[in-house]
Amino acid sequence: HDHVHTKRLLNSRHISMISIGGIIGTGLFLGVRNALVNGPIISLLSYAYIAVICYTVIQSVGEMSCYMPINGSVCQFQFKFLSNSVGLAINIIYWLSWSITLALELSLIYSVLSFWSNALPFVNDGNQLWIIFGVWLVLTSFNLLPVNFYGEIEFVISILKISFITCWIVLSTYILTKNGIGFKYWSKDLLWGVDTLHVVKNRVGSKILNVMASLVSSCFTFQSIESIAICSGEIRDAHINLPKAIKYVLVRIVVFYITTLFLLTLLIPCNDTRLTSGDDDIFSSPFLIGLINCGIGASSFILSIFNFVILVSMVSAANSNIYFGSRCLVSMVEEEYMPKFLGKTNTKGVPQMAILLTSSIGLISLFSRVETISVLFNLLVNVCATSGLIMWLFIMVSYLRFLETLKFNKLDYSTLVFRSNHPRLLKFLNYVSIVSICAIIVGNGVLNIWRFDWNNFLSCYLTSIILVVSSLSLSWYWNEPLLVDIETIDIFTEQSPFAFEKRQVV
Repeated sequence: HDHVHTKRLLNSRHISMISIGGIIGTGLFLGVRNALVNGPIISLLSYAYIAVICYTVIQSVGEMSCYMPINGSVCQFQFKFLSNSVGLAINIIYWLSWSITLALELSLIYSVLSFWSNALPFVNDGNQLWIIFGVWLVLTSFNLLPVNFYGEIEFVISILKISFITCWIVLSTYILTKNGIGFKYWSKDLLWGVDTLHVVKNRVGSKILNVMASLVSSCFTFQSIESIAICSGEIRDAHINLPKAIKYVLVRIVVFYITTLFLLTLLIPCNDTRLTSGDDDIFSSPFLIGLINCGIGASSFILSIFNFVILVSMVSAANSNIYFGSRCLVSMVEEEYMPKFLGKTNTKGVPQMAILLTSSIGLISLFSRVETISVLFNLLVNVCATSGLIMWLFIMVSYLRFLETLKFNKLDYSTLVFRSNHPRLLKFLNYVSIVSICAIIVGNGVLNIWRFDWNNFLSCYLTSIILVVSSLSLSWYWNEPLLVDIETIDIFTEQSPFAFEKRQVV
């Protein structure tokens, strides 16, 4: 292995805030509307169910990362516990997904900025490319600084997002209490959502489609929850700070997702046409719609606050895309499946070439108006559409193999530095979650049975098809099994010196 010499400069303060607010963004502020249309019961149950899967993923990856806090840990576990063919196939797709999402975020940032086009004369279509390039240049420059600067930027942005959501929760609770709205929108005809698909006449069949749609949208809202573990190779005192961060992630799930969704079901009826408008601006944000429904006028001041928070969230997401994508690339360099120069670091431990390659793909957004580039871009989006879900799947399979490896080497799970207090339950949840994710991936495109659409079909299944074909092809080419033998797995070389010391029970 070629070890990439990054530096452990992220401290407890950075990690705690990144874990709580780091991935809170447009998935919550805008994406939650896709769940709301399915009614209060289905949307809340879907979020709760996916929250359990997220707990399983983050606890599992946390245990493995504390045992071996290596660069891009999430990305290296598939190589170690599954096989090189599976590891390379999923990680190339995973890295591409970070890079392509960066391009999407850069395109959307201009759209959000255009809200202030009257106040900011330079924000016009003629300057669109320059604005996108300017944002890209600033974010790339930030990522080329020592990693603690990334930590500081995300620390400040996370405080802003958390403060906004906290204020929104307090304001919404006050309005609900004062106005006596109660469960008005939980009426019998709205409780189980409305049929927005219109493909099944049977009422039960319609609700099943609603459940599937809600589960899928919930998954995409929680996307990237595993990314905190990618930092493990750059966290100071990872055996102490990473377990704390994992706990903060669980708090985030309950407070910032379940609580806000519950309040939104009280503030907005599921048949509100603004939820299905198809627009991606602040006027389609359920957070704003809920306040407007309560009689709070959409003044320019309130709209500007909402727009600013969404803008900051997008900038934060784009910043994180470069960071996490580059560390995924670094992990493939360490596994010797990418050229060594991509893992080269400067004196501050920054993998400059990995950052530049990852961020450069974001520049596709500059050429999205060119037809051939647009076709390629849409194809890449489809290739990466379900990469996050598939990464969850492989994290859990890797974890089960990790447990088998511990047992084979006669290492006592109960003495791990970070472990679950209910190991049997966690193992059971891994099996249930693996089956659930497979069902969600398969069911994601079920609508094509009634209304076939090539673009929808590809976005639902192309990632899985490419992954299966490439894994099998690489396995055949290298003449290796898709799952390596347990006895060949080395879990000692990269073991943390604190792996079996001070016990922390969750």
